[in-house]
Amino acid sequence: MTDVYDVTTVIGRDEVLAGRLYRTRTAGSFEYDSGYLRRRDAFALAPALALFPGAQPLLPANPFSDSAPDTWGRKVQNRAAGRRLDELTLMLGVNDEGRQGATRFWTDGVAVTAGDGVPVEAELADIIHVADQIERGETAIDDVAVRRLFRATGSLGGARPKANVRIGAHLWLAKFPKPVGDDWNVIAWEAAMLDAMATVGIDTPAHTSKRVIVDGSERTVLFLRRFDRTEDDVRVPYISAMTALEAVDGDGGDWVDLVDFARLAGADSAELWRRAVFGALVGNLDDHLRNHGFLRRGPAWKLAPAFDVNPEPLDDGHAHQLALFGTGELELASFTTKDALGLFGVKPAGADAYIRRLRPVMATLPAAAAAHGADAFSVSVMSSRVESALAAIS
Repeated sequence: MTDVYDVTTVIGRDEVLAGRLYRTRTAGSFEYDSGYLRRRDAFALAPALALFPGAQPLLPANPFSDSAPDTWGRKVQNRAAGRRLDELTLMLGVNDEGRQGATRFWTDGVAVTAGDGVPVEAELADIIHVADQIERGETAIDDVAVRRLFRATGSLGGARPKANVRIGAHLWLAKFPKPVGDDWNVIAWEAAMLDAMATVGIDTPAHTSKRVIVDGSERTVLFLRRFDRTEDDVRVPYISAMTALEAVDGDGGDWVDLVDFARLAGADSAELWRRAVFGALVGNLDDHLRNHGFLRRGPAWKLAPAFDVNPEPLDDGHAHQLALFGTGELELASFTTKDALGLFGVKPAGADAYIRRLRPVMATLPAAAAAHGADAFSVSVMSSRVESALAAIS
């Protein structure tokens, strides 16, 4: 038996039928709607789904993977189901309200996994309590609470516990610390990174941090405004760099390919260089392809705001997941060579000016992390990384 789902996207401000997804028990395919193919403003939902008629396979590499849950979401969905789910079941199981980007799935005119599943800020402590239980691998968890967390979990990439949350009329993403495995206040440092990047002109989502009391303990929670929604909540098409490059989870990738796509798509490659330099200085080692993305703006794919920028202590080294010219060991000097500047389209004078601008900002990072809730130990963990960054740009 084959299940059929309508697939929609957004062009301009209008939700339009793009095609249909056909699913059997073990496989799936997608076919563009003939009316969509006739549109002059139609765009490929993913580079792997070229604009031509006929069925295109969804497996083994799912071109809709950005609509599927991330590592954390998979853990929650599998726990809610009580078993390990297949790729398409996981994808279709993401709550429609919080699904990433503008791609949506429908059956009989009703959005798949529809319903009010996004909590308000006041409910966050309860959500974090259940997330802690899942992270610790506890078995005696209330099924209703797990399903509630499942509905709140979206498809934005990453392994860190998170949930969508409504603040006023807008959709935000709340990221919270792990009960086991976070040896310092990772969330406070991520908030400090976003502050610093915004200060030096890198595009970042609107964000704030708050202290939330969970089971009697104060926890730092990072709130990020969902950048795949407009001010009045219209969905914006989104693809990760992984999808853009037709890669799969686990492929670290190379800046060469990412810059190549950005230039062809009409995105700002110099902005990518600024992000790469910042990441090299602060030790953002987990800079894989899922942690970069593009939003559809008119007829082109533009860079999404920077996200998931997390520093690592200097003792963790300089081995980045995203390589440059095939090399993963990356520092500031890696991005200031003639070849690197040429790749990103950055002039030496512009590079020097940006690096000079970084120095005072790097010096403020410990205070910024403390302002977001990092204790003295959490601040000291990154002291050697900050000192190394300051020495590199002196």
